[in-house]
Amino acid sequence: MEKQKIRYRKIRGINRRKRAIEQWGDNRKSLDIELLNQEKRDYVKFRVQPWSRLPLGNTIYPEPTGDCEYMLIKNLQKIYQSWKGSLEDMQTPYYLQIWLYEEYISRSQVVCAIEDYKDFYQNTFEPVDEQPNDSIQSSIHYNETTAKYLDAFKWTLNRHIQAYDMTDDYDIEILQETDPSKNIRTEVIEGREHQIVEINKVWLIS
Repeated sequence: MEKQKIRYRKIRGINRRKRAIEQWGDNRKSLDIELLNQEKRDYVKFRVQPWSRLPLGNTIYPEPTGDCEYMLIKNLQKIYQSWKGSLEDMQTPYYLQIWLYEEYISRSQVVCAIEDYKDFYQNTFEPVDEQPNDSIQSSIHYNETTAKYLDAFKWTLNRHIQAYDMTDDYDIEILQETDPSKNIRTEVIEGREHQIVEINKVWLIS
């Protein structure tokens, strides 16, 4: 059966969206130390309408561009820097990272973890085989406005990977709907064959 074509919905009220992005950043820049001590990890996703809405049918909203993309990147860094200061004050080993997604920037996150969860995300990503010669400047998100924030760090291009169990009917069904070009390799995990699939490209701070 032929797949339905995706239709992109027009985003209205850009100035209102920009204010919402700024408010989102301000509301999440303070790390909840009490929650972190309880859960041992915390994260901030881009919860700004309309990008955080579930798609209806075959219509979706386009990814943030222009000023909205710039403000998203600026606020990711604002949250990261604020959390870094709080984690340093705790004087405990920690994981802190911006997950800057290349294809779907609206899925980007700031993630931190401590204690038993410090290495929890170790196998979530793997560096691509050949790093771009111009690093972050090769990103579709790099331009004259975002450069101020992206150039503040050194970045490594990674794959966000997922392992699908070849003996599990649900995982097999997902694989049948996945672009075969995203299949990287097969691995035996806990005695069962798994297909390793690239979910997305993501930039991580080196």
